[in-house]
Amino acid sequence: MKIIENIFDEKLFENNIKSCLEKIIIHTGVAKQNKDKNFIKNVFESIKYITGQKPTFSKIKKSISNFKSKIGEIAGIYTTLRKNQMIEFYKKLVFVVIPKIKEFKGFKSSSIDRFGNFHFGIENISVFPDFFKDIKIGFNISIITKNLKTNYLNILKKIEFPIE
Repeated sequence: MKIIENIFDEKLFENNIKSCLEKIIIHTGVAKQNKDKNFIKNVFESIKYITGQKPTFSKIKKSISNFKSKIGEIAGIYTTLRKNQMIEFYKKLVFVVIPKIKEFKGFKSSSIDRFGNFHFGIENISVFPDFFKDIKIGFNISIITKNLKTNYLNILKKIEFPIE
């Protein structure tokens, strides 16, 4: 995905991402609808479509009667992006998806945890370009930074992440 016009600037930008980020995790919970196999299949295919990578199912490890959950049922779907897939997803997220969110002014810096990782949610998958399925799911994105001894806020600004 070519977003930055100057090839030199794009390579520099990609190198900045590689030097700052370790991985990006996309995950969503489906425990409430785990009986609906069609819904789970749609969520699985949706995450696969937006990331370009096959997701993994997370399963319930301990039964909890209050939640009507049983061992082995699907609790969520996630995928971890690294290297080139991480860079392509990051560019699509920052330059295409986030600007499409209505009334978006930037993420709060309080969303950065003590390790420098950034976590946020997207309410509807339809903000991704070329996504045509009529499915209403939200998901969480975790941007995991490399363990650098510098200010994490500056790192995220360096890679053009929209943060206040």
